[in-house]
Amino acid sequence: MVDLKSHLNSSQYQAVTTTDKPVLVIAGAGSGKTRVIEYRTLHLVQQGINPQSILLLTFTRKAAAAMLSRAAAHDPKCEQIDGGTFHSFAFKILKRYGKTIGLENNFTILDSADSNELIGSVMGKLGYLDLKKRFPKKETLKGIISKSINKQTAIKNILEREYPQFEEFNQEITNLRQAYTKAKLEASYVDYDDLLVYLKILLENPEMRQRLASQYQHIMVDEYQDTNKLQGDIAYYLAESHGNIMAVGDDAQSIYGFRGATHQNIMEFPVRFPNCQVIKLEENYRSTQLILDLGNVVLDSMKDKYEKKLAAANKQSGLKPEIVTFKNPYDEATWLAQTIKMMRDNGIDLGKQAVLFRSAFISIPLQSELSKLGIPFQVYGGVKFYETAHVKDLVAYLKIVQNFTDELSWIRILKLIENIGPKTAEKIVASLQNCINLNQVIQTLDDEFGSDFSYSQGIKRLLKLLSKLDSDGLALGDIFNFCFDYYKPLLKKHFDDWHLRLSDLETLQDIAASYESLDSFLSDLALEPPERGVAQVDGTYDEEKPLTLSTIHSAKGLEWDSVFLIGMIEGVLPSRFALNFADQIEEEHRLFYVAVTRAKRQLYLTMHHEGGQGGLYQFNRVSRFLEDRRILEKLEQNMVELSKPKNKRVKLVSDDFEEIDTKDKKTLFEKINESWRM
Repeated sequence: MVDLKSHLNSSQYQAVTTTDKPVLVIAGAGSGKTRVIEYRTLHLVQQGINPQSILLLTFTRKAAAAMLSRAAAHDPKCEQIDGGTFHSFAFKILKRYGKTIGLENNFTILDSADSNELIGSVMGKLGYLDLKKRFPKKETLKGIISKSINKQTAIKNILEREYPQFEEFNQEITNLRQAYTKAKLEASYVDYDDLLVYLKILLENPEMRQRLASQYQHIMVDEYQDTNKLQGDIAYYLAESHGNIMAVGDDAQSIYGFRGATHQNIMEFPVRFPNCQVIKLEENYRSTQLILDLGNVVLDSMKDKYEKKLAAANKQSGLKPEIVTFKNPYDEATWLAQTIKMMRDNGIDLGKQAVLFRSAFISIPLQSELSKLGIPFQVYGGVKFYETAHVKDLVAYLKIVQNFTDELSWIRILKLIENIGPKTAEKIVASLQNCINLNQVIQTLDDEFGSDFSYSQGIKRLLKLLSKLDSDGLALGDIFNFCFDYYKPLLKKHFDDWHLRLSDLETLQDIAASYESLDSFLSDLALEPPERGVAQVDGTYDEEKPLTLSTIHSAKGLEWDSVFLIGMIEGVLPSRFALNFADQIEEEHRLFYVAVTRAKRQLYLTMHHEGGQGGLYQFNRVSRFLEDRRILEKLEQNMVELSKPKNKRVKLVSDDFEEIDTKDKKTLFEKINESWRM
């Protein structure tokens, strides 16, 4: 038996060993919540609880795997615990019990891009593509529908709050949501939101609720502050009968309202579970006390919160955080780049430093300065790897193997063939509706489209691939390689930067190699796709990790020795889009707290006074979050004015090429033309 008291502080120990009632753990930043879940898991198993009756719900599969593997290092039986995301749990339960609510168990999961395509198709059938007035794009419509589902509210409420320019289309969008739902049901499609909706519907059945409650007698939910209304209801239904649930989270770090998360879930947890015990983790293992003093004042100035006060476990006071102001963004960027380089030269590796911001645009001048100094950096918060066109193209072939009736995938791969457009693709797909297997599909395509058309040669090439794939017992590696080899010429044809995109597909190939079946690979890819949301710029420091530039949202859960929080300007942090709504201002306030608590040893806040918007110069107002006298008392205040040369002129490229007579414009132009012809 592991001696828990030797591994945990008193609050952590209380959270780990209180297993006879609902528990809400308010885990302050850096207070060791992961350790609580790890040892509570171990404690339950060592108390004789069947590990298969324990359920851990998290927001990433990686997080669940990490916590359970730590527990399993103490007791291998912990490997049998059921852990994963809300969506992966819903997928598993619906595969098992979906038929009880009328859902076929061979349903196909739509990722966000596929959902957008289906909405576009439904828009066309409803005649919304022909409206004279500007109608929302399919991506916007998917966002509106998704938010109405996750927030469990009417379309009109989402429009009024977030898309007032489209309020006149309330009825059309409401009709579209109904038609979209019908189209999914008819084709056995399930999108991300449906997984939670259908699981909730399943749990509303008392018999099913009791069956799952009997199976999962101990529930743990991580990052509870990030749950949406549906996830909060699911957690409640799973634990309603036995009350053996522990939710872990920090109300002060609830920052994903734009995704549908609701701060009220964690605030109302003791209301939904009246016998709940609230346990606070306030001992911080990350930051020095002077940084935490600033964080505590930020916490204290919040409105809807659980009271807590963080204290440094290491008892170190450290350096006082600084607020540094500049005349303009270029002075700010120059100072930041020089300070980052100085810190690196003084022994703080670039990988231990980070620049955080509310919106990426504020970092553009800094990126330029970093490049000038040869400082490598990574910018986090970009496009998801799986949502790039070339990755989706290749995956479409794999989806056809899994489900030969997948119309969206057929349309996608057919449109890659020369001379086949949307209408022709839909005509071809319509001809396949009566086919009962892939072999019949191959025969129909050959008979009806294999000759006499401008695209028949492309169809013939596709048929060769399909014939290879129409074989029982093919390993996933063989299926992937056949599809990859077929797609490579199309990749080179459709993308100018195909050589860069090829490395993405090779990465996907490596990921696929770790799976035993096509079904598990595609379901994981749809439920929790790998991300390449990173833009990397190499520099002169080749042997160390690059500097991190990140949005605050992408930095949550991470930490660095030195943190620079830039753009402390009203309209940037808080965002100008939040200024008219009290609850959104509160979320921006929590975002400020998250940024402050990423720093371990040094924290700098910066802002510049002169700015520009729409071509007009303006004088920036300092963020309202810094106007509190108590906050300013926790900060060293400095203003930096960089010296400028008296006779400043723009340096020309020609300054470095004195042998070229730049006055001879005609000669220079002719030389450039000649180089193009070579």
